[in-house]
Amino acid sequence: MRSMRAIAPVIRRPTPLRHIPLITRPAAIPLSRSVSNLPRTPFSPPENLTDTTTEYSHSTLYAFSYVSRTIKYVLYSLLAIGGISVAAFEGVHLYVEKVCLAAPSREDTDEYGWAGENQGWTGGPRGGTDPRLGMKARHALRGAWICQEWGAGSSGAVERSVHTSAFHPDFVAARSMISVPSESDEGAASRGRLRVDRGYELADEYVDLAIKEARKKGLVFPPTLPGARPAGPPTEKQTSHAPQGDPAAMDLLLLKAGMLERINTIDSLSHAKDLYEQVLCSLDSSMGDEVGPGGRARVMRLAGKVGDLCARTGGRNEAMQWWGWGLEKAGVDVHAHGQTSQIVQQVKQDVKKGWFGKSAAASTPAPVTIASTAITTSPALPPPVLRATISLLTSASAQLATTSSLPAASSLQSLALSYLSNPLLQTQDSFASPSAALHTAWLIHRTSLLKLHLSSVLYALSKSSIEALPLVAGAQEQVERVIAELVPLPAAFIQRGSALTAPTKILVRDALLTGAEIAYTKGTFLERSLPVAPSQTGGLLKAKRSQNPEEKAVRISTLESALECFERATALSALESGAGPVKAKAGEEEAVGRGEEWAKYWRGFVRTREKLDEALGIEQVKESEKISEKI
Repeated sequence: MRSMRAIAPVIRRPTPLRHIPLITRPAAIPLSRSVSNLPRTPFSPPENLTDTTTEYSHSTLYAFSYVSRTIKYVLYSLLAIGGISVAAFEGVHLYVEKVCLAAPSREDTDEYGWAGENQGWTGGPRGGTDPRLGMKARHALRGAWICQEWGAGSSGAVERSVHTSAFHPDFVAARSMISVPSESDEGAASRGRLRVDRGYELADEYVDLAIKEARKKGLVFPPTLPGARPAGPPTEKQTSHAPQGDPAAMDLLLLKAGMLERINTIDSLSHAKDLYEQVLCSLDSSMGDEVGPGGRARVMRLAGKVGDLCARTGGRNEAMQWWGWGLEKAGVDVHAHGQTSQIVQQVKQDVKKGWFGKSAAASTPAPVTIASTAITTSPALPPPVLRATISLLTSASAQLATTSSLPAASSLQSLALSYLSNPLLQTQDSFASPSAALHTAWLIHRTSLLKLHLSSVLYALSKSSIEALPLVAGAQEQVERVIAELVPLPAAFIQRGSALTAPTKILVRDALLTGAEIAYTKGTFLERSLPVAPSQTGGLLKAKRSQNPEEKAVRISTLESALECFERATALSALESGAGPVKAKAGEEEAVGRGEEWAKYWRGFVRTREKLDEALGIEQVKESEKISEKI
């Protein structure tokens, strides 16, 4: 390669017209080496210079990665929430199946027959639900139990065209024997609407679903009774050809009837009565000589249920027929005991009369014999049959007493007390087993309840507390004994899967209700046994002159006893409802939400306290202070 020469610039003369600038060129740099021998340095782009394609590809991959991670987390969260929900759902159902519904039912091997009184949920002696129903029906039954026991939202209002009676055997202890409908009942009847618990409605729907699934599985149900059948108990011709249904199917029908009974409308009560009759006819047709006491007691209890529903819907004559039919299953003939031969006739006459209708027997009452003094010993009955007999006699006597058939009611109460006379004389050997102890406590409680009813009837017949007061005092002593033994619940009665748990809780509730009503009745008798206070007929000066120290001391002592009775009634009522105790100086605002019965006891307490203050002169001092302040 040849070398480049330096080119010398050519100097030109300037033209006369314009100035031409000189142009100089740089000298060429000589290349001493070949270009190929020059060192090559790698090209490094600037730091702020990026590849556009690489940037876009990385952003897209990052976006897809972020979205995929988000979707993955969402799916994992949904799966976790779903798994936890399913586990919790099945866990609750498993708890209800294995713990809450573990009590056996339909068992006839126990001497005292407590398992037969438990509500069956198709499981029978094993407890729980029947596996033959399938998963859907079993879940529906557990859902029905949850809605029934734990509730399901607020109550709803339904139309009610006819007023239904509030009488129910489960709450007979809390009702007075001789009473009138309360203002709230009359107001509800006039408004024509009734509030129904939403839990009972949902439970009824779940039981309907279980019945449909059971029919699909092929379970045999008892035949439906014709609508044109005659009223009253079934005849032998009607029950001779009735096939027996599957035990699980009959449990489903009884559950359905129980839900309808709790809903407490005219249509639901009529439907419940038909279902009870359907099951009763099936059981009665299959009952032979080989059936034990538990089977007979079950039929008697169903007869009592049908009679109670007849009484609640106004069919008093039909109710007495059902109760009498049930008592015949135990060999008890109510027509063979003195005045009880006129019971049905009096009921038929009372149907045509009002509440204040008076019959010849009511106008001239015959003397009533008290069971504890002069009643012959009745034949011994098996424990479950004895309890069913006492329940039927209690329902019948309560219905007669609330319809002004007082002599007939007192006769049935004396008859029931005659069946309870012997078991109460047993020694402490009866407490050898929890079943025997519960049976004895049940008999003692029913004795106190019947004495309460009998004392109320005697007071209504004679308008005197001379005979009634000793009876109610003995009833209070007996019911307080039961409360002391069962509150709090002994551990032997609340074991898991025990057949005694449900009957014990029901007995505790009934004992608290009965104790409150007995204490209130005793306080009322004591209050009414006193003569009219002189201050109520004259003035303060006349009261001071007419009262002597002995009469004043007796009056103060009686009022103090009555005040203690009313205070005990409010305490037991609050204990039964789960509310806390109320202070003696509390106002009327404390009574809000405690129920009508508690309010009745509280009014008696306040009334007696005012009378006691008046007898002690506290009111006189207050009035004198007010007069002095005005002066």
